[in-house]
Amino acid sequence: MAKWLANSLVHIVFGFFGLSSLSQAESKIVTLSVEVAITNSSKQDINGYVQRLSMPVEYSLQQSLKKIRYNYPEKIIYKKHGVGGSKYLEFVLSIPAGRTVSRIVEFDLMLTSYDYTQLSRGRDFFPSGTYLESARFIESDSTPIKKLSLKIQNTFEDEESRLRAAFLIPQAIIKYKVQPTKGALAGLESGEGDCTEHAALFVALARSMGYPARVTSEFLFSKKKRFDRPNHHAAEVFMGGRWVPVDPNLAQKPYLGYGFGKGSISKIVLTREFSWVWSNLFPKDFKGKKNNVSVSVLWSLQ
Repeated sequence: MAKWLANSLVHIVFGFFGLSSLSQAESKIVTLSVEVAITNSSKQDINGYVQRLSMPVEYSLQQSLKKIRYNYPEKIIYKKHGVGGSKYLEFVLSIPAGRTVSRIVEFDLMLTSYDYTQLSRGRDFFPSGTYLESARFIESDSTPIKKLSLKIQNTFEDEESRLRAAFLIPQAIIKYKVQPTKGALAGLESGEGDCTEHAALFVALARSMGYPARVTSEFLFSKKKRFDRPNHHAAEVFMGGRWVPVDPNLAQKPYLGYGFGKGSISKIVLTREFSWVWSNLFPKDFKGKKNNVSVSVLWSLQ
């Protein structure tokens, strides 16, 4: 335990994993499209089928949503997720028996590289208590995580140093292994996990120390451009009067350009706090036949 804490101190002092400044901010406009196809294999028409799709986070240090395009007759309704503060849209369709109905939604986004050390102090209001609470996969009130957060607080005095230590700890103790989501406590105790456990452990440690933090679900398109769901998890922490992106997993691959409060233009944040990616509702007269309906949702970067 003392060894990796000492290593964390060395990294903080010498500025590894994210202290270097971005020489010049980059930005670009990209289009994230999502195509949903609903196939009704039953012999009954579906009238009043509701399709819901999460939409990319409207504004953060790394992105801003500029335009939404939906060129169909149905009206889009915008709603807010119960957790995380991001939004989703929904529309109502009729699906004839034996037919497939498809819809495409396009989101134009401005992606911008960032380095929080180059920014003035933010003026955002301190977030609600939700981002300080223990939750599924973010076990900030568990004994092992509380003990670890106390060690950090006893070692470092200021906010940034404590959060940098929390950022470095997952990198030091979690061996990367692709697996189903297990969360912060499992990552700490087993020493294994992927980007999800890296992000969840950082968030749990931050919350345990009294700093609001949340997990983000993202599309990382450094290699692939088509997805059936977000393929990466990172985090945001409230620091210096603003939400600051933090990526403890990708920080271990410096060529990607992500770390503690700095980032490039190869990711899109879709949701926060493990909010669903898509969902649907069936009319009451069809609920017993849902097994006869298949839904395909594919996301792509243009």
